[in-house]
Amino acid sequence: MEILLGTVCVCLLVILTVLLWKYISLKKNIRRFSQELEKLKDSDYRQPVNVTDFDKDIVKLAVKVNEHTDIQRQLGVEYEERKKQLGTVISGISHDFRTPLTASLGYLQMIEKSGELSDKNAEYLGIAMQKNQYLKALSDEFFELTKIENSSDELQLEEVNLSNLLTETVLEQHSWIAARNIATDFEISDGIMIQADVHCLTRILNNLMSNAQKYTADSFGVTLKQDGDRVIICVSNTLADSTSLDIDKVFDPFYRMDARTAGGSGLGLYVVKLLCDRLDWTVKAELNNDYFEIVIRFNKEELL
Repeated sequence: MEILLGTVCVCLLVILTVLLWKYISLKKNIRRFSQELEKLKDSDYRQPVNVTDFDKDIVKLAVKVNEHTDIQRQLGVEYEERKKQLGTVISGISHDFRTPLTASLGYLQMIEKSGELSDKNAEYLGIAMQKNQYLKALSDEFFELTKIENSSDELQLEEVNLSNLLTETVLEQHSWIAARNIATDFEISDGIMIQADVHCLTRILNNLMSNAQKYTADSFGVTLKQDGDRVIICVSNTLADSTSLDIDKVFDPFYRMDARTAGGSGLGLYVVKLLCDRLDWTVKAELNNDYFEIVIRFNKEELL
C-alpha cells in the first residue's frame, strides 16, 4: 500500500512538474509574442515572429501572425505605389488644365484692352476673367500640392533671417489691410536666424497671409518671438462669424469656414500642415472668442 501511494505521489509530482513547465513556457512565449508584435509597429522591422515552444497551437498562431503581417506590408507597398500614380495623374491633369486656361486668360485680356465692348459686355468679360483666374489659381494649387505630397527630395536647409522674411511677407499685405481698414498688431522680434528650407518656409508664410486675407473681419496680428531655443510664430485674425468654424477641421484638405462666400480651394492650411510636418515643426489652430490663431512652434537647435 505504501509503495502504491508513493508511486502515485511520484506520478502526481511528475505531472505537476510537466504542467508547471508548460505553463512557464506558455507565459514566456506570450511575453515574446507581445515583444515581437510591438516591434511590428515599426514599418522597417522585417523579422518574422518566432516561437521556441513546440505546442502546435502556438506555432499555428505565429504562422498566422506572420502571414497577416506579410499581407499588410504588401498592401502598404501597393497603397504607396497607387498614391504615387494618382499624384502623377493629378499633376499631369493639372498641367494640361493650366495650359488652355493661361491661353484663355490671354485672349480675354486682349479683348479687354481693345476697348470695343459695351458696358454690359465689359461686365460679362470681367466675370469671365475672374472665373478663369480662379480656375488657374486652383489648378496651380493642385499642381503644387501634388509635388509636396509626393516629394521625396531632401530639404535644402540654409540659414534664413526669419525676422526679415516674415516682416517682408507682412508688408506685402498692406494693400488689402488698408483697403478694408483692418486694425493691425505686429510684434516681430529682430534677428531671429534659423536653418530652414526657404521654399517651404516662404510657402508656409504666404499661405498663412492668404488665409488671413480671406477671413479677417476687422483685426489682424502677427507675432514672432524666441524663448531660449524655442521659436514661436503666431498669425491671428478676428472672424465675422466664429460659430461657422470647426477648429478640428481647419487643417483638413478642402475645408473652408464658409464655403458659400470664401474664395480659394481650402488647401492653404492643409499645405501649411504638410510643410510643417516635413520641417518637423508643430502647428496648431486655436479659437479664443472671435480670434482665430495659427501657432507654429519649433526648436532652433533641431534645425542647426
